[in-house]
Amino acid sequence: MSVPQAHDLDDIQGIVYLGWNSHDYAAFLFATLGDDPRAARAWLQTVRRGVTPVTRHRRKVHGRLQIALSPSGLAALGVPADVIEMLPPEAQAGMASRRRVLADPDPQTWQLGGRARLDVLVMVYAKDDATRQALVAEHRHALAASGATVYAEELGWPMDQREHFGFADGVSQPFLPGLHTEPHPGQDPIAAGEILLGYRNAYGQYPISPIWDDFDLGKNGTYLVFRKLAQDVAGFWGWIADHARRFAGGDPVAHAQLTELLGAKLVGRWRSGAPLTLTPDRDDPVYATRDRVNAFKFLAHDPDGMRCPISSHVRRANPRDARGGTAQESETIVNRHRILRRGRSYGAPLPYEAAIARRDDGERRGLYFICLQSSIARGFEFIQQTWLANPGFLGLHQEPDPIIGNGAGEGHITIPAEPVRLRLDKVPTVVTNLGGDYFFLPSLSALARIGEGP
Repeated sequence: MSVPQAHDLDDIQGIVYLGWNSHDYAAFLFATLGDDPRAARAWLQTVRRGVTPVTRHRRKVHGRLQIALSPSGLAALGVPADVIEMLPPEAQAGMASRRRVLADPDPQTWQLGGRARLDVLVMVYAKDDATRQALVAEHRHALAASGATVYAEELGWPMDQREHFGFADGVSQPFLPGLHTEPHPGQDPIAAGEILLGYRNAYGQYPISPIWDDFDLGKNGTYLVFRKLAQDVAGFWGWIADHARRFAGGDPVAHAQLTELLGAKLVGRWRSGAPLTLTPDRDDPVYATRDRVNAFKFLAHDPDGMRCPISSHVRRANPRDARGGTAQESETIVNRHRILRRGRSYGAPLPYEAAIARRDDGERRGLYFICLQSSIARGFEFIQQTWLANPGFLGLHQEPDPIIGNGAGEGHITIPAEPVRLRLDKVPTVVTNLGGDYFFLPSLSALARIGEGP
């Protein structure tokens, strides 16, 4: 079978299907394991019993727990080198070595990873801050007792379904078969093997999976990307407001409307999540409902980007039917590069009024970008390099993604319009990677096998 069955859902870590959106308080704990593999395995054997699967009947009452391991973490736990070498090359190499592919800053400047080896990622989710604090303290103590070096916890801001630029987040996800019977309107079904190991992918092939003796460590697991991204909210909205002021000709009402519109044009959606393709002139929450927020195509509704610019963030992150060729050809290609996003924001939001006035409060804020896929190279890295950071995306020239394309003040953004198009120059860098790494997210049975050791 190439679709997870009921018994597989008992084995798959819950974040794959659920994201724990009902648990507003998230924390991420990174550690470097000690030199004693037996002590590390003893820690894993204890902690794995609390890992939360997809199925409801095996969840604990308070909190959710997920565990991911890097290749160096697998080695520290005693997994043989020849097994680790079965991981995809980019997963073995790690994020810091992929700087040129990702257009990242020097890893030596990162706050997370880079110079420090990240072996373990412990993810906890809770419904209140007190429970989160208790879970963090519990797992910090358990890791330290095993001889691990544990770093400062990364704490998510209480979840409100918006990222710090103020836009609805996580609204466009592919449909992964296995748990739910039907996708939502506009939700693209993808092969289970595009996310999970042990199932056929969009090419009809099984993804690369590590085998230990006769045990498939990869089955029901996936690969996880974690990036700590800093967001310059005042820089983003201030730059937009400056351009809007130039076009508004001194009219404060026109300035406010243009600021809102230009922000939507760069992102590709209004702040409510309503897509420009369906409501190009104003933010209409009617189009932000679950049944309508993704029920659109680009080639069918807006082939020239007159509503949603080709250079916009959402059009690049998921080109849908407008990647090139026929609509069907485009969707076939795009669905070979889909990922599941499970990110959380950190830091207190900056009010919109302060942001457009460039009144930054100096607080640190941003996004913990987390995504899952069976191939990091064909998933996250392809999207980042070929669609987002590519200034020549679909025939554009010097137009990086306006959100995470790292314009560095050199690129520009073209907004098609009648009778004259608009061009916003000197696109600033408003999102900066502060570090992270690539991890293997094993199944519950694989965690047990790793904990057993050689």
